[in-house]
Amino acid sequence: LLNSIEGKRGMPRLRPPYPAEKGLWGRPTLVNNVETYAVVPWIFRHGADAFAALGTPTSKGTKVFALAGKVQRGGLIEVPMGCTIRQIVEEIGGGVAPGRQFKAVQIGGPSGGCIPASLADTPIDFEALTQLGAIMGSGGLVVLDDTDCMVDIARYFLRFTQEQSCGKCTFCRVGTRRMLEILDRITAGQGKPEDLDRLEQLAHQVQVGSLCGLGKTAPNPVLTTLRYFRDEYEAHLAGRCPAGKCTALIRYRITEKCLGCTLCAQNCPVGAIPILPYVRPWIEQEKCTRCDTCRQVCPNGAIVVE
Repeated sequence: LLNSIEGKRGMPRLRPPYPAEKGLWGRPTLVNNVETYAVVPWIFRHGADAFAALGTPTSKGTKVFALAGKVQRGGLIEVPMGCTIRQIVEEIGGGVAPGRQFKAVQIGGPSGGCIPASLADTPIDFEALTQLGAIMGSGGLVVLDDTDCMVDIARYFLRFTQEQSCGKCTFCRVGTRRMLEILDRITAGQGKPEDLDRLEQLAHQVQVGSLCGLGKTAPNPVLTTLRYFRDEYEAHLAGRCPAGKCTALIRYRITEKCLGCTLCAQNCPVGAIPILPYVRPWIEQEKCTRCDTCRQVCPNGAIVVE
């Protein structure tokens, strides 16, 4: 940020000296998130003791989150530190859609960690999230349900941080690219047994060898999904995507529930389903792009993902 303001390439600086000592144009500079500055007027008006009375003994005050994902009521929320993940998802967000199962939350922004529903009673504070492999970060909180593939989620967030790398640190620039290549291979059904150990090794090297916060936290989605959802990675290595999301590992099939209405065939964008009125058709797997249109338009739920 400081380099960009000064007209230089946006790259991190070695510290020390810290910005508070030598920052913008060599002068002492405060660099904080907008949220941090936003609470300063409140503290001036109400006093530090009033602010410290909120939250936990070690994490004071409140935290703003952008609640999104597979939740019925999303939006910007502000909660006291120490509020549990479950309280946010179920009481504030209204839970996941009926018939779906709460699976995990991705917390902390693109470089945050994925925490399983089994740990949803964890209080949200800096110490607890760090122990779980996540971060408070930018305050993103994405709710995931049983239709989400955790390997694909890790790949999605790693792709973002990899593209945002400034390129200064070799481990961040090259290491995240190698990690992304492995995840691409796993979701394409071409993973190898040694890929999981290589992923973990690269992730730890990127964390240690990066100067700024982006590189140090970019591996979090991968490390936490390996830690809590390793069975899904192993399923992908075996040629299965349990959530039915990775297109290379799934196929669509028309079951006996079919009424022969031809809606699936009429809406298929690649003509992979023949139009046969009042007859149960089939799906030409070579043509099928796994776009999911046929399953969505079927009025009788006759199309399944395998």
